[in-house]
Amino acid sequence: MFEVTTDWYLTLSAILFSIGFFGMMIRKNALIMFMCIELMLNAVNLTFISASKHFGQIDGQIAVFFVLVVAAVSYTHLTLPTKA
Repeated sequence: MFEVTTDWYLTLSAILFSIGFFGMMIRKNALIMFMCIELMLNAVNLTFISASKHFGQIDGQIAVFFVLVVAAVSYTHLTLPTKA
């Protein structure tokens, strides 16, 4: 049977991060750029979770929690109406 190891998760994370990075460098639309940043953050989250599982510690999961909080705050900051 085929088993998915930590190497597969890290490879997927590197591919996702590369797609986000090249999308950030190539595209000029602000919305697309924010989507690429979000893709890079999710790739880093996948790396943290896979390393946390590999080493048997919870530190990576705590880091992912803080990254998700920062992403949520930045999203709400962008969508809040501003005073004219």
